[in-house]
Amino acid sequence: MPIPFNLNRMIDTELHFPQRFASMVNKNYGMIFYNEGNKASHDSNHAVITDLIGVESSLRDIEFFYKSKGIQPRLYPSLKANEMDKLAPVLDNHGFVVEPKDHQYYLHDHESSLRPADSLQISRIHSLDIDIMETIAIEFGGDWTIKVVERHLLHPSYHLLGGFADGELASLASVSVFAGYSRVDDVFTRDKFRGRGYAGAMIHYLINYHKGLYQNHLYLYSDNPAAIKIYEKAGFSKIPQDFKCWNAYKEQPQVHTEVETTI
Repeated sequence: MPIPFNLNRMIDTELHFPQRFASMVNKNYGMIFYNEGNKASHDSNHAVITDLIGVESSLRDIEFFYKSKGIQPRLYPSLKANEMDKLAPVLDNHGFVVEPKDHQYYLHDHESSLRPADSLQISRIHSLDIDIMETIAIEFGGDWTIKVVERHLLHPSYHLLGGFADGELASLASVSVFAGYSRVDDVFTRDKFRGRGYAGAMIHYLINYHKGLYQNHLYLYSDNPAAIKIYEKAGFSKIPQDFKCWNAYKEQPQVHTEVETTI
């Protein structure tokens, strides 16, 4: 039998999620994630402050850490209520820009009303071939996502599912399994294959696939209204949350160069 759902345990899973594809340093004030081979990935390079006592010194330490590695300092929330009340003034003093996010978390807690799509063949992907890498790079606009997925695939509890139509990759989704909780991620359908029900078919398949292997609580987050409608049809319900999501990063100093003009 699955353990009863506990929001704090889900949050702990969420905060440690980047450890699957980045290195982690434990600090007395929180965690620092980094991947020097993938500096463009925000999920791979950010800190989380869980202890709000002494925020000033914590932030200085975070800045020094990332600057010493040539990585832009970035913070993610610890998903606690009212944490920004203490963080905002310090972040502002240190030149950080805070970007609010509309992320809402959802838990799978009832049966899906979605259906498979006969023309979509779904299977687990164990490694990335050239076609898949090109598709991911085009859809996400860079190779940083490829680097995340490649490192993630080294972990046996990461299940990447590919949906193929006429032998061509049409959609992707993944589920990462932790102790008692599993996170859905990497969900997308290529533009040329949209409108065929493939997104719903993929999520429907993922839910049943996961159910056949684990009794974990299945969760995800989204701020996309169209995607949320699909998730709700798939049996996901909004989780009441008293925290806000955001992303804070240190503004890079502007470099001014003088150009000598000759007449």
